[in-house]
Amino acid sequence: MSTIQYQLNKDIPVIAEADVLVIGGGPGGLGASVMAARMGAKVILVERYGILGGMSAQGEVSPFMPSHLSRKNEEGKDKLYTLDRPVYTDWVSKMNTYYPPELRKVCEENVEAVVAKVSKEISSLAIEDLCLEAGVKIIYHHTLADVKMDDDGHITEAIFLSKSGFVAIRAKAFVDSTGDGDLSVLAGAPSEFGGESGYCQPMTSCFKIKDIDISRIPPNEELQKRYLEAKEKGEIKCPRENLLIFESLDKNTRHFNTTRIVMKSAVNGMELSEAELEGHRQVKEIFKWFRDTIPGYENASLQSFASHVGIRESRRIRGLNYITKNDFMNAAKFDDAIARCNYTIDIHNPLGTGTEIIRMDRTDFYEIPYGCIVPQNVKNLTVGSRCISVDHALHSSCRIMPTVVSIGQAAGAAAAMSAKSGTDVSALDGKDVRRELVKMGALL
Repeated sequence: MSTIQYQLNKDIPVIAEADVLVIGGGPGGLGASVMAARMGAKVILVERYGILGGMSAQGEVSPFMPSHLSRKNEEGKDKLYTLDRPVYTDWVSKMNTYYPPELRKVCEENVEAVVAKVSKEISSLAIEDLCLEAGVKIIYHHTLADVKMDDDGHITEAIFLSKSGFVAIRAKAFVDSTGDGDLSVLAGAPSEFGGESGYCQPMTSCFKIKDIDISRIPPNEELQKRYLEAKEKGEIKCPRENLLIFESLDKNTRHFNTTRIVMKSAVNGMELSEAELEGHRQVKEIFKWFRDTIPGYENASLQSFASHVGIRESRRIRGLNYITKNDFMNAAKFDDAIARCNYTIDIHNPLGTGTEIIRMDRTDFYEIPYGCIVPQNVKNLTVGSRCISVDHALHSSCRIMPTVVSIGQAAGAAAAMSAKSGTDVSALDGKDVRRELVKMGALL
């Protein structure tokens, strides 16, 4: 690859200052921004797109996978309770306000329920509502480009590219909610990538098909059989071993989490572009196959598809602590835990076909210690997204939407505590962070 010499040396405006600057407006950014603001910090949330939501919106991810604890209720029956609160349950409640009356009533009666039918538009608006209500300043259409550091390992400003050119935002503490660890890497934190194969979990372009005659759809077993036959004939070229289809808010619409894009890096610009194109190819191919061959789909049309390819895994930022698959298997607990999870280890084969599943008993959970969200080498930065300091296997469990909100709210709490006290986040006692989270309503 050839190179050119290019240098940027110019004064750029500092357009805003805050106690806490959160970069990335997905579920982790939601948790970080709202929690920090509720704890009294002046918070700015910067998002590169024009809507919030991350993978729940741009990635069109549905449903939200469950991290729920099973306990006996007063009647002696098993009942599931989400491990993720308060910001996650506030998000669910806020989304419910946009639903039609009949569905809204059902959801309001059971906010603990798994969110099985997600509207990307409602997901996005609900996050925006919660942030604005908490007093968070939202800045859209600004993409992280670089950071400015002092000699002691603190970020002083984050640099963004917008329609106005390069601009800077100054803060006391920073939260990396980019999902890919972009801010952490720019600040000098070490990272890991992929599993034993050297590749991360595959990407997926989710999509929805509408105007289906539900009464005529073949049983799921028949659909799966036809899908595998179509793959054998070369009619469908998709590495995934099965069709993964979910119900949608509209009874005549189905959500597809079926495409699989392997051996592409989400943090390599060209490979990410190639992944988008491959995802689009698979969406078109699968949609056409359904409409041409599956009863009930003859008059169907494509309702929507992800505006950003769905990313399960990219970088994992190395922190002051590190947990692994063994901690999942042993349901590990920590004195400085900042989040809990019991979702399945769910590793989509990075090289092609197959998915590794290891389930945890719903009566137990593992915990994530504070050090997993504090990057090495940077003193005023926390990670509030999926890319925390865990191994490839454990990442496949804690990457889900509810848990990422809880990770984010812990990152935001620590940032707010740091900004108020003047103590670096890297020097905070995780047990103190945990106590503050409990005061704010976290289930710890």
